[in-house]
Amino acid sequence: MGTAKRTARKVSNQAVFRDLIPLNSLSNEHFKEISKSITVEDVSAGRYLFGEGDQDNRSVYLLDGEVNFVDASGRVSGVVIAGTDPARYPLANQQPRLVSARVATRSIIATIGSTLLDVLLTFDQSSATKAVNAGVQADDDWLTRMFQSDAFVKMPPADIQQMLKKMESMPVMEGDVIIRQGDEGDYFYIIREGKCSVTRQASNEGWEVPLAELTNGDCFGEEALVSDACRNASITMMTDGVLMRLSKQDFLELLKKPLVHYVDYALALSMVEDGDMWLDVRLPDEYTNHAFKDSLNVPLLKLRDKAPKLLPNRKYIICCDTGRRSASAAFLLSQRGFEVYVLEGGLNKGVPPEVFGFAGTPSTEDAGASTAGTVTAATAASEPPGSSAALEGMQQALDTALAGTAAATQQLEELQDELHGLLTSFSLYLKKTGRMETACDEARQAREKITADMEQLKTRFAKPLSIK
Repeated sequence: MGTAKRTARKVSNQAVFRDLIPLNSLSNEHFKEISKSITVEDVSAGRYLFGEGDQDNRSVYLLDGEVNFVDASGRVSGVVIAGTDPARYPLANQQPRLVSARVATRSIIATIGSTLLDVLLTFDQSSATKAVNAGVQADDDWLTRMFQSDAFVKMPPADIQQMLKKMESMPVMEGDVIIRQGDEGDYFYIIREGKCSVTRQASNEGWEVPLAELTNGDCFGEEALVSDACRNASITMMTDGVLMRLSKQDFLELLKKPLVHYVDYALALSMVEDGDMWLDVRLPDEYTNHAFKDSLNVPLLKLRDKAPKLLPNRKYIICCDTGRRSASAAFLLSQRGFEVYVLEGGLNKGVPPEVFGFAGTPSTEDAGASTAGTVTAATAASEPPGSSAALEGMQQALDTALAGTAAATQQLEELQDELHGLLTSFSLYLKKTGRMETACDEARQAREKITADMEQLKTRFAKPLSIK
């Protein structure tokens, strides 16, 4: 009972938060905003709040109890007790974390997103605050949600401030088409208020397949800007609202630069040798024609759905023919917290032609899957059974067969995804057809009723008219 009462008192007492550093230096407006994003938790003894080396972008405060700092050897290197001056500061706030923090006694902690806190501090302490707030009100929930994205975690606070200063507010109405599939990219958008639907035209027949719904704090429009390609989907307002938009030039300077990093072929090879992985974002047919050995193929179109299946602690070098799709993939994955790099120049210009056998004598590593199995199998057959050469040839033939099986499995998955999309489109088409038929029936019944009413009116006035 005592702990419950103490927790309630700590949570409800805003003065406790106001005393924390650097929250105590925020303006009243921004303190009110940051207070809405504070998470308070009752934590049992022995639990770790964070570990050494973590980069979690959180500011953690101790409101009640005791926390120990633990070094790499497991030794307690420091203690913080609630109510003391050190507890007013965020616990071991360096990123990555230099120590681990373990709860010594049952405690109450408060957690705040560091990026939002840093940006609001920048607003308050900058001479340009009034100029920023004139165009972007910082007391909206959309900012809080936006800064939860890994894309903005990697941006320096000064760049975030510049971005917000250059954003334009754009009132919109329900039904407004913000982005139309096939148009050139011109703006990057963030939803401040309202809801949008994302659709893509499924065929030449004209119907559109719904892909997603977006709401406050969600971003869209970046793919065409990053890859310098046409819009690949349409965005339509589902409600009235307000959008914040950033011009293509400002987007490329402030957002693409910190999120999309390029490496040349030589550096990429050394990274792969160290355990990093090729991620090929071309279509399966392109990938089957030529690709890096042991690379992973996830087409750009499927990357949003497949991203959760990628290993979060693995570095990926993204490749495609020209680098455009790779840049879009890099931005998308960076937003989700992945460490990724783009092969500069793509496969067409960034890789020596002989690597894929486009010039000169094909290399032994990539002479072509169709002939490799035949050659290795023939070599194995000509060698004495049990010899190392025969075993090696059989292993190579097996590897080739397994690679072919993997490619076939991947193509099957892609076909299943396409089939699912077609079935979804067909289902929506049937629903639309049903609604149209219902509307036609209602219109026919209304027309029949109007005709009957007109006949009754004619009958009613026929006699008086005849008298005249």
